[in-house]
Amino acid sequence: MSIEGRVALVTGAGQGIGRAIALRLAKDGATAVIADLNEETAASVVAEIENDGGKAFAVKIDVADEDSVNQAVGNIIERAGPVSILVNNAGIFRDTPAMEVSMKEWHFNLAVMLTGPLLCARAVGPGMIEQRWGRIINMASLMSFVAYGRDVGYCTTKTGLLGLTRSLAAELAGHNILVNAICPGNIMTSMLEETGRLVELRDGMEPGQFIRDRANDIPLGRLGQPEDIAKMVSYLCSEDADYVTGQSLHVNGGLYNT
Repeated sequence: MSIEGRVALVTGAGQGIGRAIALRLAKDGATAVIADLNEETAASVVAEIENDGGKAFAVKIDVADEDSVNQAVGNIIERAGPVSILVNNAGIFRDTPAMEVSMKEWHFNLAVMLTGPLLCARAVGPGMIEQRWGRIINMASLMSFVAYGRDVGYCTTKTGLLGLTRSLAAELAGHNILVNAICPGNIMTSMLEETGRLVELRDGMEPGQFIRDRANDIPLGRLGQPEDIAKMVSYLCSEDADYVTGQSLHVNGGLYNT
């Protein structure tokens, strides 16, 4: 694999999709850096990887805070060398009705899910440029393309992330740094479960109905698993994807096609 010995920074890697990505990149030979605000869950992922014979360590990071990002990346460089792979996975989902959302909440969504990926890219960029090799993967969403209402914070930031992806890809291509976005569909995580509870409460649905209905809507007949996204990340980091940049790749079981 082309990532043998590379350093891979995965934000929000303490659970869900981020955890699955970190496990897969470690299996592919990278040193996985588990970056998360929750030090306990991050440590548990490190233990999983090490127990399986991989290399990993954890750093605490607040992607919405520039000093925190720069300090975390500096610590990574001191410990393992420059970051070669960045997966901007950290995210939140909040009920954000456009007519009611506070400006504090609005700016928090922007800070975590749009400014955060830029800050992380800026922090690791110089090392990638020096190596003349880099992979930046931004975790966008099905909701970069569709909306259900009361989700203006999530939809806006995830759509903006596609623009950031294209711009970074064009700017960094000359340094052999590839930048792509993955747009997951309905992936079975705690975030999807929480989203389901919010929708069920809002729409007067039975408990568990949201998850059941979503699975029935998917042509492949099942919800996605975090490992489905990790496989796409693995591909984008491999030599097989060395002519792929600036793209938004859907992984949704056929639920949405462009």
